[in-house]
Amino acid sequence: MATKEQIKNTGATFTPTELSFFLANRLAFYVQASHQNILEVLDPACGEGELLVSMGNKLAEKGFNFSLSGYDANAQYLKYAKERMLELGVGKSDFVHADFLQAIDITPSQGTLDFFQEEKSAVNGRYDIVIANPPYVRTQILGTEQAQALAKKFNLKGRVDLYYPFLITMTESLKIGGLLGVITSNRYLSTKSGASVRKFLSENYEILELIDLGDTKIFDAAVLPAIFIGRKNKQKIPSPAKFIKIYEELNGYKGDLTPASSIYDILDNKKMGYFTTGSKRYKKSAGA
Repeated sequence: MATKEQIKNTGATFTPTELSFFLANRLAFYVQASHQNILEVLDPACGEGELLVSMGNKLAEKGFNFSLSGYDANAQYLKYAKERMLELGVGKSDFVHADFLQAIDITPSQGTLDFFQEEKSAVNGRYDIVIANPPYVRTQILGTEQAQALAKKFNLKGRVDLYYPFLITMTESLKIGGLLGVITSNRYLSTKSGASVRKFLSENYEILELIDLGDTKIFDAAVLPAIFIGRKNKQKIPSPAKFIKIYEELNGYKGDLTPASSIYDILDNKKMGYFTTGSKRYKKSAGA
């Protein structure tokens, strides 16, 4: 597992099993039942393969044929991920020891997060499903040389979270109509600096689900996460973002509470309102 120093320097925050299963289950829900070809699935920062394991299990359960691909810059993580795929014993898997941000060919339009392909690499437009929990780190922590290279390639300015360029490359890797399920920091949902990311997602995707997990503490790291699920659009038509927020209730609410076994039980419940998972209370609300 990653040490605290590794998490700080690389953003390597591994996805909890329950969260992986939840995201894989939600993505599988949107896969067309009539899909006959092999589903190409990618995790561009796969770590030890938790998300790919969950996605593979769910697709196998639904009877789909699929192929799993994982990229990671850490050879040790990849070795373990490969071993897990062998134990899984379903579908075809392929792992690449590389930085996925360097695997996509893109050219940035000046001053925006609007990108177009210059030359297609082997991964451009290849995948039906991308499931990911990209690194939680700001580009200035990466070191001057790497930060400058990313800034040049993706036209980044100032202090930028690393998931920004990952969102761009994941979008480029998807087929039109492909599904993206990604866990990121929730910062882009409300900050001024996140406006370009919100615009990019709304123009490139039919937004299926947007879930702000707030202070639910589902990660060991001090991260306030969000889940984005979308279907890649061919035309850049802004898509309204219908979303769910779930935060710990700390305001002394004294009304009715719906009991739940976990955060994921609350998310699966179609009701909005106030919930309890034993010692914790949560407020779940919907918006647009």
